[in-house]
Amino acid sequence: MKTEYIVLKEAVLTNNCPECYSTEGMVLSFKQQRVKTKLLTKTKANIIESINCNKCESQIFPGQWTADIERVYNYHKKTITRISSSIRFSPLFYGILIFFILLVVAGVYIFLNK
Repeated sequence: MKTEYIVLKEAVLTNNCPECYSTEGMVLSFKQQRVKTKLLTKTKANIIESINCNKCESQIFPGQWTADIERVYNYHKKTITRISSSIRFSPLFYGILIFFILLVVAGVYIFLNK
């Protein structure tokens, strides 16, 4: 099982960082989780949001946000378009499914011809 994140939107913020008070380097990102296995690929509905400061290399949690950061966050949250949650099956899944259907049909054919 492999988990990857689809970046829906990344925005560079010019607000002051609550940790280092720098006006450069804060990045707001919205990501959606996708889980891949050998049989299927599942995109989950939940969106992971984070604000990171690249200058002091810290994550800014919602309790540390100022009113300005909150306004910018709400604006960018309205502009994202999420990918609908879905499940896609791989060719290996369909191959196994066809194999088992053929196995059942062969078993019924042999049982009826005895």
